[in-house]
Amino acid sequence: MPRPICADCGMHPNICVCEACAPVRNRTGVTILQHPTEVGHAKGTVRILTRCLANLRLFTGEMPSDFHQAGFDSVAGSHHPALLFPGPGSEALETSDVRQFDHWMILDGTWRKAAKILHQNPELSALPRFHFANPPASAYAIRKAPGEHRLATAEAVAYLLNVLEPELDTRPIAHAMRTLVDKQLAQIPARLHRHYQ
Repeated sequence: MPRPICADCGMHPNICVCEACAPVRNRTGVTILQHPTEVGHAKGTVRILTRCLANLRLFTGEMPSDFHQAGFDSVAGSHHPALLFPGPGSEALETSDVRQFDHWMILDGTWRKAAKILHQNPELSALPRFHFANPPASAYAIRKAPGEHRLATAEAVAYLLNVLEPELDTRPIAHAMRTLVDKQLAQIPARLHRHYQ
């Protein structure tokens, strides 16, 4: 008997969060470049963004040729793209004047794999680069981050939009994130829950 999956997100009903997602009508363009190993990952949060955000593009790959084949050449209709990724040369988002940037590039993958995407795509490295100085605490207990103040991709995009569009209601993303965490924890024996707190 075939395993039941959601027709929209491709996940098993036990971890599907499609019903928890609601529209977030962001004006700011967001493009996510996703490492291939994240596609279909049960704990991945990009599926929340694809269900919520009105202005989102998603491309999968690692090398420039991968992204080109997927249809990504440049930020269509944008003259002022920026990259959200911490590191040398990045500026604090919260204290920078970012009004001129109308489109943001986000890398989705483990920190090592996201850094590899950046290294192998010089076009991205040439973009103005920003990081969070004071991000909120992550509620994403089901996947380990390599350090403090690291957010899941959906959390990072929600916080980015909160800074750029203060009037935008991003609560549907937070609600879907909580639902994802709850559903994932429900699949784990209760005696192990302490490891995820």
